[in-house]
Amino acid sequence: MYIAFEDINEHSNAWDVCIIGAGAAGISMAVTLAERGHRVLLCEGGDADYSERSQECYRGDVVGDPYIPLYGARLRHLGGSTNHWGGICRPLDRYDFNAKAVASETAWPIGRDALVPYYSAAVTMLGLEPTPADHVVPEAGLKRIYFSLGHPTRMKEKYAATLSDSTTLTCCLTANLVALETQAGKVTSATFSNYRGDYRKVQARYFVLACGGIENSRLLLWCNQQLDGQLIPQADTLGRYWMEHPHATVGKALIFEPAALGLDEDYNVFLSPTARSLRSRQILNCGLRLHRMNAEATQELIDELAEQAPALVGRLRIWQAQGRVVHGAFLRAAWEQEPRYDNRIELSDELDKLGVPRSRLVWRQSELDRHTIRESMLLLGEYLRDNEVGRLQMADWLADTPVQLPTEGELAGRHHMGGTRMSLVAETGIVNPDCRLFAQENCYLAGSSVFASAGHANPTLTLVQLALRLCDHLESRLAQNASEAGAAPPA
Repeated sequence: MYIAFEDINEHSNAWDVCIIGAGAAGISMAVTLAERGHRVLLCEGGDADYSERSQECYRGDVVGDPYIPLYGARLRHLGGSTNHWGGICRPLDRYDFNAKAVASETAWPIGRDALVPYYSAAVTMLGLEPTPADHVVPEAGLKRIYFSLGHPTRMKEKYAATLSDSTTLTCCLTANLVALETQAGKVTSATFSNYRGDYRKVQARYFVLACGGIENSRLLLWCNQQLDGQLIPQADTLGRYWMEHPHATVGKALIFEPAALGLDEDYNVFLSPTARSLRSRQILNCGLRLHRMNAEATQELIDELAEQAPALVGRLRIWQAQGRVVHGAFLRAAWEQEPRYDNRIELSDELDKLGVPRSRLVWRQSELDRHTIRESMLLLGEYLRDNEVGRLQMADWLADTPVQLPTEGELAGRHHMGGTRMSLVAETGIVNPDCRLFAQENCYLAGSSVFASAGHANPTLTLVQLALRLCDHLESRLAQNASEAGAAPPA
């Protein structure tokens, strides 16, 4: 059910879990815990639909490489960025959780096996299509990978009835977190403000911050500053190791043997380097996307090559006369970014209308990031050439030495990861493997801000798996609390 902001205090002692943020992670957790009988308060800072008064709070600065304006890189209303999500999903690769040879910081404190039990439930939660298993492309050092490309789920629409009718889940809109209080290693309350400047304080057994890959860092930086470091005493990494998935159009290809890559049957083919290629090429993970051209565009590409490779074009024209099909492909890519301490979210000197400092993103791509995309393309090009499968034409910016990354176009996937990274110890991260703040026994984080590294896959499926895993953890804690209090846990 929904509750008005003004009425929050009437239920101040009613909540088992207060979840702050109603995006993919927050709604997944709220619905799951409420269905299990726990009393959940879901606080969303935005309105039910897009509003300028809410979205304006996302304005911020970007320092470093060109990036999408923070105001337009996410959505701040019920359902969060699932309201403009494309629905493309796949799990992270198993080796994404391990330290890659070229960057030890990519290691997670958990393995993929910790998330596998939550895969099916996350797929159902997000309404995803099942995908075939990946398979290695012979002689390529690449594997063909698959994404769920189904209709994107809008969380606020899919779970509208639950949000409206549940007797254990209460949703409050325009409830913006502005402060936390802590005592003896436990968060005792959260203070919220609406847009009129009214304040309400919420008490709960457990608190979960699920505000996204920028806002989790911003709000914790602000709350920790107000508390003189009592919330996160070891805050050296707070906001740090922030990551994106750089995106770009990276070239074109002529494919003489479309069946070798599956391009004879599918218009879109996805490839990525194998674990062995990551080691031998000293690169991070990368997703290459081949989009099949129509016949006219393919012929234009053949004509472009006439002066550069006349012998090759001569062969192609003979094949065409014989009825052999040659496909052209546009190549796009999304690649893993190195987790770097200097890439970070920090607080601006400017305040938003709620009195919270705005975000400043400091973001630069490293030499390893550039090396990763160039080597991934060379890997594909060598396979096409050496096996007479095709030829690759790299984008001009990739052919330059050093690589000059694009300053216009797509730039990145709007995949905000890191900033409150998961770690085994407080010196190197903000949350433990259970996604709990190290210094607070009842405060947790949900969402991609806890990612220790990024892989190349879109993060939504993984963050929902993590959220559902956190639900199980909280349920065990609540059951323990009930047992210690002598009460039966919810049915």
